[in-house]
Amino acid sequence: MTTLSAEDFWTFSLDFYGKQNVAKACLSLQDRRDADVNLLLLAAYLANKGHVLDDTHLSIADGMTAGWRAAVLQQLRQVRRRLPKFAEEVPEDDRKNVKEKILEAELAAEQVAHRLIFKRLDDAPMPTEGGSTKDRAEKNLKLYLRRLLSQAGGSITPDERDLGDLNAIVAALG
Repeated sequence: MTTLSAEDFWTFSLDFYGKQNVAKACLSLQDRRDADVNLLLLAAYLANKGHVLDDTHLSIADGMTAGWRAAVLQQLRQVRRRLPKFAEEVPEDDRKNVKEKILEAELAAEQVAHRLIFKRLDDAPMPTEGGSTKDRAEKNLKLYLRRLLSQAGGSITPDERDLGDLNAIVAALG
């Protein structure tokens, strides 16, 4: 059985997020479906380690990060995204400097979220499954997407963009 840890998950996430189309797909799902990028990365990480997500583990991971996500991560993201609106009032160098500092804070906050996810996941045995990494990743990501869609109260059927984003994440595991 493979060892799962917050540190290994963080290392995997930094590398995986930099792969072709992964960041774009994750941010698309974040912006359109209010997905937590850390949970998307968790789905890929677990698949890569031979594990599948179930509703219990997804609820644990989501619950552990929900407060942090709302209070810190989303707030930092909103501030960073509002910076360009002050283009005329604040010199460009000052805006760039502040944006870099916010990005550093966001990255540090994301790492805290990774640790929070594993704070309780360590207590619950993680299901394993044979098959390919891509098959497990697709299952994990679709489970999370179904949860997002059902929480939004609309159709629980993913649209073409959703499936394209999931496929981009899965393809990067190859």
